Amino acid sequence: MFNFKYPAVMFAICTVLTGCNDGSGFTPTLKNDTSELSSAVVDAAQRNMAQDAGSTIEAFLQEGVNASPAGEQVTNLIDGNSATKYLAFDGKATIVFSSVKPFELKGYNFISANDEPKRDPMNWVVFGSNDKSEWVEIDSRSNEAFEFRGLTRSFVIEEAAEYQHFKFEMMHGGTDSYGSNILQLAEIQLMVVSDVPLVEFIATNTTPAMDELVVFKDESLVNPTSWKWTFEGGTPETSNEKSPLVKFSSLGAKSVTLVAANDKGESTLIKEDYIRVWDENEPWKGFENPSVTFERKQPTHSGQVALERVMPDLESVIQDISLKIAKRLFDNVTQINTFESVTFITDEYDFPAAKGGSDKHMELMFDLNHIANLESQGDDALREEILGVLWHELTHGYNNSPKTGQYITGTDYHTYLESLANFIRIEAGFYEHARANITWVKDYNEDAYNQTSFFLEWVVKSHRNIDFIKQFNASAKILEEWSFDLAFKHIFGEARGIDTVFSEYIQYLSDEKGIMAPFTTPVEGYQNISIEEGVLVTTNATHIGIWDEGPDKLIDNNINNKFNALIEAPWWVAEYAASLLPIADVSSVYADFILPEAKIVEKYSIATAKDNEIRFPSRWDVYGSHDGLTWTLIDTQNFSELPQLSTTYTFDVQTPDSYTQVRFDFYNERTGDQIGGDEGRLVQIGEIALLIKE
Repeated sequence: MFNFKYPAVMFAICTVLTGCNDGSGFTPTLKNDTSELSSAVVDAAQRNMAQDAGSTIEAFLQEGVNASPAGEQVTNLIDGNSATKYLAFDGKATIVFSSVKPFELKGYNFISANDEPKRDPMNWVVFGSNDKSEWVEIDSRSNEAFEFRGLTRSFVIEEAAEYQHFKFEMMHGGTDSYGSNILQLAEIQLMVVSDVPLVEFIATNTTPAMDELVVFKDESLVNPTSWKWTFEGGTPETSNEKSPLVKFSSLGAKSVTLVAANDKGESTLIKEDYIRVWDENEPWKGFENPSVTFERKQPTHSGQVALERVMPDLESVIQDISLKIAKRLFDNVTQINTFESVTFITDEYDFPAAKGGSDKHMELMFDLNHIANLESQGDDALREEILGVLWHELTHGYNNSPKTGQYITGTDYHTYLESLANFIRIEAGFYEHARANITWVKDYNEDAYNQTSFFLEWVVKSHRNIDFIKQFNASAKILEEWSFDLAFKHIFGEARGIDTVFSEYIQYLSDEKGIMAPFTTPVEGYQNISIEEGVLVTTNATHIGIWDEGPDKLIDNNINNKFNALIEAPWWVAEYAASLLPIADVSSVYADFILPEAKIVEKYSIATAKDNEIRFPSRWDVYGSHDGLTWTLIDTQNFSELPQLSTTYTFDVQTPDSYTQVRFDFYNERTGDQIGGDEGRLVQIGEIALLIKE
């Protein structure tokens, strides 16, 4: 007997069934790459045999390599759930799958996991064996790429004998954005010709009222001759008809099971929460609260004691917030992801809080040390922090996920999920401490958690004639190709895409809040050539580019993005940025501007950054050069007093001439607390503008 949980059954006849949305917000709807099936339209239905009862899977890594983190073990590859994944702390892994009997493998599917594309398999070889000793190569791939997260890619095997064991030797795509060598994959599906039914069914109405009749229709392949239906809460509860007539007398989500059989055997398909029985007059009646369990890893920890003191009602709070979030995002109970459980785990972690689990079962991890540290701020502050995290994370349990995109910072997909969750937190009143940090950003993807979430709040308040958030959430389910621009045009019309609406928000910040773009103050009659294409900036000093504070920030047209360079290393470099040691032996910091062609710079401006004024230069010399070897002094200036934060200071060049290179030689000769010795001596600048006549 073969058991399938919707949508694990795969049909290799013209189409491939896609997976359910991951309601957690971290794994997109599966999309399918059918390009590699064009020459392989098979003459029989195929099924994924990787989930057959009795099958096993193992992972083999380099000796001494830590295998997998908790919850991301190799068995996730065949659990039928693309929201889970296998992760190996290594760039290479060997996966060995053993079936219950020999099969001729017709092909296999890989489903990419939920983050970091560099962790996807890029090169691999597939082997078959009947004794796990002698292996025969049956397929190999190189330079493969997964365009999206949660993407199903199908690979056809032209010819292969029957084997009981299959080995995948895989290598990842390279070091990820965190500098780690990690391999990950959500699912492996092993496709074989099926001689038993491939089960599928539909219903005439999946959102009936109580006691409304629903017709179920079998659409299974491979000629089933008998059927056994089970209807949760249905009348009848079971049926052996091919197309039974059923009614449901209680509200809520109902699962349906069909066992279809022929003379070769039987298969089972379970569609969880397939039927949503509801009352049109009471659209939220029948809402199912998620169950809540607690895992107290250190029950006597001071953070655990504080948590239980300020949140004695945590279970009821989680359930109350869940219903409120569902009502905020949807119109009725039939539209929601039926989110079943929350496991609240407390322990010592390297992060304040994190979310794991799947679309049905959330795991929330809280760091006990973070809770203990917050205790000093008082019980109210501690409770507000926990509530705020709950509003954000539980939103991921219910919101729709876009059908296209990747969960990567700076992309529309990531920004949608995190800005929507934090908007819900803002609206609930548990993110007010961040309101003071609203600032200008160049685009809506720059800061999802903060700036974009407050942008969504502005959209809601400035477009009260519609329920924007519900429509925004609905667009992720409706639109086959999703982006902020397509979503906004879907809601507001073709003339009001994201660029138009976001520019109105930026204008609102300027007009109503006095929040201006962080450009250097312009000078009438002059243009800034620093930000033109082809201009390069270098420095002689060790800089903090590893924290995105390198010389390129001098010309990014944003005074809030700062350049930081070291004259004397402060104490924290050895502890937090040891790769910078030993620092360059310099007494001053050069900022050398290399221009595409010679220009006469008649003025320049220096914009201070928004913090650490003791790092601002005390004096500087400006030089010009044609070759980078011979330099001519063209100006000398200083800050006689400590300059103001985030301010542009403009200076005339004393002896302007045409040069291809301009050097600023900055000194920081300030004295006092936190300057010099272990506190270090740095030069920090927000932006430099080179000004020529228009």
